Amino acid sequence: MIDFVNICGWLGTLCFSVYTIPQAIDTYKQGKTTNLSSGMALLLFGGALCSFIYIIPDVRSPLFYNFLISIVSSGTILKYHFLPRKSRN
Repeated sequence: MIDFVNICGWLGTLCFSVYTIPQAIDTYKQGKTTNLSSGMALLLFGGALCSFIYIIPDVRSPLFYNFLISIVSSGTILKYHFLPRKSRN
């Protein structure tokens, strides 16, 4: 039987497998990389979160810290993507 933790692990793996596709499409359309697509930001954070949930039972695993750091870094990207810092001009 598939449980919640295994489902989160597979969802995380899936997100990490496809998270660059929205950015690649956006970059192709614009011809430059000035913007980060919302899809990439959301999939990056979703993948990190689901993978972290999956690895929680194995706290001694290096993946635990890898995914914890991924949550923080992708959360920062997500925050500034949807709530950009105001310009001081």
